[in-house]
Amino acid sequence: MSELSTLARAEAELAALGPLPFPLPLGPLAPAVAGMVTGMQTGDWLVLGPRERIGAVLRGCPVERLVDPARGARPYKLAPTTGRPGARALHAVGLALGSGRPVLCALGSASIASGALHEALNSAVLTGAPVLFVLLVQQLPDDAPVGRQLAGDVGAIAAAHGVPESSLTCSGDDAAERVRACVQSLREEASKGGPRLLLLTLP
Repeated sequence: MSELSTLARAEAELAALGPLPFPLPLGPLAPAVAGMVTGMQTGDWLVLGPRERIGAVLRGCPVERLVDPARGARPYKLAPTTGRPGARALHAVGLALGSGRPVLCALGSASIASGALHEALNSAVLTGAPVLFVLLVQQLPDDAPVGRQLAGDVGAIAAAHGVPESSLTCSGDDAAERVRACVQSLREEASKGGPRLLLLTLP
């Protein structure tokens, strides 16, 4: 079974179990999540949002463990999920320092406006924490109640903190494979040289 079909089946199972806060389908995020999770090694922690946490099934995590995102799934290195992305970023830095291994932290692009995320970027650089911050950039519909979130360019802000930025567009039939290859490469860079930022644009 392919990774995308595995995610789709797991999403259906999770929706039937009544997940908290409510079902959050991946939609176009599926290839990105598949590539992010499989691009990291199984001993690396994943710090994912409420929507992306379903990706833990690709590590063998039972769907039942994902009903309450606040519980996490320690045997599968899935950190408890919080709806506050800045806090997730700080947790990722702590996990990287505590484990000595690279950590992947998935964030929405609007999270760059969070003060805690700036603290996390700064702390990661100062300590050399091997965190791969992935900012998922997705076009929102016109009726989405989200105003302007950032008074600047994401890459410039990352550079100001000393975090190298890469970018990738997640589209096409080979999207999951390209994301996986990119994450694998950045994981290696982070393990040797500290935090990295991947700007991942979705269709």
